[in-house]
Amino acid sequence: IEGLAPKGELDPMQEAFWEKHGLQCGYCTAGMIMAATELIEKNPDPSPEEVREGLKGNICRCTGYHNIVKAVLAAVEAKRS
Repeated sequence: IEGLAPKGELDPMQEAFWEKHGLQCGYCTAGMIMAATELIEKNPDPSPEEVREGLKGNICRCTGYHNIVKAVLAAVEAKRS
């Protein structure tokens, strides 16, 4: 996602989506990552329910959202480290 991470690196959110299998076909990925990035900027320690609520405007037909929520929570942990 252009502009999210410097110098062609992966942003922690992008890396978490990749590591936690939060993407499949890729159709929703950019929207999910941008919504999740905004979510943790506003709420740096969201619960799984808050993550689901924050992403409810994005539709994913492939993953069932479980791995997407795991990815967002993993990105939160990565940003703490």
